[in-house]
Amino acid sequence: MEPTGEVQRPEIVPGERIFLSQVRREDIPLYARWFSDIELTTYLGLRGFSFMPEHEQEWYDSVVRDRSSRTFAIVVREGQRLIGNVSLMNIDEARGLAELGIAIGDKSAWGQGYGSEAVRLMADYGLTFMGLHTIYLWHVAYNQRGHRAYLKAGFKVAGRLRGADLFNGRRYDRILMD
Repeated sequence: MEPTGEVQRPEIVPGERIFLSQVRREDIPLYARWFSDIELTTYLGLRGFSFMPEHEQEWYDSVVRDRSSRTFAIVVREGQRLIGNVSLMNIDEARGLAELGIAIGDKSAWGQGYGSEAVRLMADYGLTFMGLHTIYLWHVAYNQRGHRAYLKAGFKVAGRLRGADLFNGRRYDRILMD
């Protein structure tokens, strides 16, 4: 195989078909494009969210420096293709608690099991490497693809906030899982 000139990403958390790696400054334009996509942000429950170019550096700095979160790039092993990110947020070390969030921004990667694998890898990282006790997440009820991925990764429904999300004049439940 001939060198491509591109720097290989380090595998911080290795998986079978993907691995978790550091978010790099040169990834910012791709994240900006993904998080400007209405379909993606709707599934994430981030309606109205906009990743503005003037906030790119601020976002990257928070990913690198924020001690209350850990964010990793999700990279498909074959071709070293960046497809999204996964985070542990609101880390409470005293209680051993953190919230998990994931975004598969590359729509060609949707429905292929990468999300389930990334969630499983990140949960294992938090529980094993960081010594956390509980990792939880939430999603809007209409995100059935996400719900199936979380179940496949081992999460269980812990509760439901009825009507907690409003979208296009209709209320949706927010599902809590751990």
